[in-house]
Amino acid sequence: MSNPVLWTSTNTSGSIAHQAAMVSGLSIDLRFISLRGGDTKKPDYLAINPKGEVPALQLPDGTVITEIPAVIFWLAEAAPESGLLPSGPSGRAKGMEWLAWCHWTMGRHFNPAFGPLRFAGGHEGAAEAVRAAALLRAKDALAFAEAAVKQGGGTLCGTEQPTGADIFLAALTTFAGFLRIDIADLPALLALAEQVAAMPGVAAAKAREAAQG
Repeated sequence: MSNPVLWTSTNTSGSIAHQAAMVSGLSIDLRFISLRGGDTKKPDYLAINPKGEVPALQLPDGTVITEIPAVIFWLAEAAPESGLLPSGPSGRAKGMEWLAWCHWTMGRHFNPAFGPLRFAGGHEGAAEAVRAAALLRAKDALAFAEAAVKQGGGTLCGTEQPTGADIFLAALTTFAGFLRIDIADLPALLALAEQVAAMPGVAAAKAREAAQG
């Protein structure tokens, strides 16, 4: 293996790492697997990532990095000119702070909305309540991000170019669309999502996933 390998799945949270990888400009080999088809639970993949999740970044020295914030941190370190993290210790810390917040928000609010039955222990009646509560929390989280983007002048960290955290946040707006969460009243967030979508690396990643199916 001469290049890092990014294991991902189309139209999942792995897409966030894929987009960041394309923005980095690094030579990275992509491996698409089917999350819905159960590929992440197969022995060959579990040998790479025992968590059975995407994304996973497999480095030439055998190191495997998982979890979106960690993958984006590695990409930013390997390609500092990419702007995936702001410059300077404080800027990079703020970038990581927002990456952590986005990751926590996705897991705590969005995932229960997508799979309420699992979070309700299989009880259908409870699942409805779980989903309803998760949708409200997800909208509240996006409203919080809206205020931060406004304060930052259009991005979470006040940077001219969107960072990895902005790419993650833009993905959350996409997930909100899947869940039919109305974000028409969050104009700063919508503008940021458009700005992220126009980034060449992000556009290339989306096109590749569309072609992948």
